[in-house]
Amino acid sequence: MFLFGTHRSVAQRLRLYADRDLGAGNFFWHAWRVARRRDRPLLFHPDVSSPSWATDEPKGMSLDDIRIAVIRHAHWYRGRGVRPGAHVGVHTRNGLLGLIHHIAITSLGAAAVHCNPKMAPATAAEYFLRTRTTVLVGDADLLKGLADAWESNSPGRPVPEVADIAELDATAPLPPRRMPDFPHRHADDDLIMISHSSGTTGRPKAPVFHHGSFFAGKRERLWTFPSLRSDRLLTALPHSHSAGISYLSMALLLGIPTLILDDADGERVARAINLFHPTTVLGFPLTLAEIRTEEIRPEAARHIHTWHGMGDASHERHIRPLIALGRRTERGKVLNGSRYLDGLGSSEMGMVLFKQVYTPETTRYARHIGAPAKVVRKAAVLDEEGRELPDGQAGRLGVQTPSVTAGYLDDPHLTEESTVNGYFLTGDIMRRDSDGTWYHLDRTPDVISTADGPVHSLPVEEVVLLATQALDTAVVAVDDPRSPGRSRPLAVVLFADDAERDPARLLETCNTALVREGLAPLSGLLLAADRSELPVGVTGKVLKRLLRERHRTALSRTGDPSLAVSAPTRKA
Repeated sequence: MFLFGTHRSVAQRLRLYADRDLGAGNFFWHAWRVARRRDRPLLFHPDVSSPSWATDEPKGMSLDDIRIAVIRHAHWYRGRGVRPGAHVGVHTRNGLLGLIHHIAITSLGAAAVHCNPKMAPATAAEYFLRTRTTVLVGDADLLKGLADAWESNSPGRPVPEVADIAELDATAPLPPRRMPDFPHRHADDDLIMISHSSGTTGRPKAPVFHHGSFFAGKRERLWTFPSLRSDRLLTALPHSHSAGISYLSMALLLGIPTLILDDADGERVARAINLFHPTTVLGFPLTLAEIRTEEIRPEAARHIHTWHGMGDASHERHIRPLIALGRRTERGKVLNGSRYLDGLGSSEMGMVLFKQVYTPETTRYARHIGAPAKVVRKAAVLDEEGRELPDGQAGRLGVQTPSVTAGYLDDPHLTEESTVNGYFLTGDIMRRDSDGTWYHLDRTPDVISTADGPVHSLPVEEVVLLATQALDTAVVAVDDPRSPGRSRPLAVVLFADDAERDPARLLETCNTALVREGLAPLSGLLLAADRSELPVGVTGKVLKRLLRERHRTALSRTGDPSLAVSAPTRKA
């Protein structure tokens, strides 16, 4: 708990904590009202398209600056007929403008429909039509891609009114007088955002988020999120994602200077750390895994006390190099090395639901994900019928929490499929031991159904990464030549360098390590030449669905020098 020496005083945070009107739809206005120095630079946004962005001092926007920008854009939206309940699309690479438009839209009582700028144009075009978006702002080239897709795939259908977000930023005027009924006064069940899922299993789903439920659990973070006056935040999250919006709202409420990094990858994050000297770095696991720690200068690294990965749980191989950097304080003592806060959650959950802290002294990893967060009323491991399983057995994770989405827009069947016996199914496979330890084993569609029983891919990946020291891997189901209708595990392995490696030797090394850990051995190992051979979706998750399709018959293939297959798996 952080009480004194913080950006927001105890009195300011008590005022926020006690205000029952505070929620996800009006967080900015509460942050602005409670602040004493509204002219202090707070959000920093380097122009990553500039060759010198990593050395230029980024200009900061204050709460007053943000307020003026929000009012300008809200006035423009209202002139386009946006009223409470409308769905307004945002499709941009610019994380700062995306946030400003999000605040403007929700301040009118409308819902912001966010779409990742990396989404394929045809998929994004269908998503905006499916979510009944009436007005849409975005980058000019992204809007052009949408227009082409609508013309090709949806001729004659009504499409949103569109506007170039950069042009609006330059030209949108202030209203001539104070706007009536602004900002909107929200009720808990007001829809404030639609933000799509990762789409790793197919068409991106459209979970909905409300003023009250999307703020559940965040009120307590006013006391627990690192917000000392020495704290600075770097967010490398996709800013169109619900997690990106969530953490930026906390930064504004707590007054934490924050750098918003667009189109983040490992190299760009390292450069941003050198520029901004953050104390906390946020990102999805793959982004943090790609960071080359040797590229972070010592004078920047020493400021870091916390890395925060979220979404899928992170692998030990990716955590250990990061926590070797920086310093942290525990029980009043300054210790070498930072902490890694590993958070398991999903778009639908509204926030991280399981948390585990790793430090250089941690000895137990093995996909251990800690305990449920306080916002979780109950978590259970369930069988296919929704019955609770005893400790030690693997099953589907079900949670009961006020933060969970109310469902998927215009998809009641999918909403119904996601709930059983009062639990929301997260899509994860978990195990809880008798001592209360929880382990993340797999995503539901990625479990490998072998002739010997189910194999969970994530613990296998953990061992493969440690045994090979590869950058990334995915273990997927491929056809078993000896057992029609059954599968065997294949590892696709990507290294950070171009050194030549023997897949057969790597396969032997991995299987020796897997047997030692009591896990199923691999039936094959394939070396990926580059990231395209271990593809990821718009939020950085490996697209195992594509890998299963691409390598379905891998164990029967011959003549591929990048592939090694265990002899017993080949059909006689």
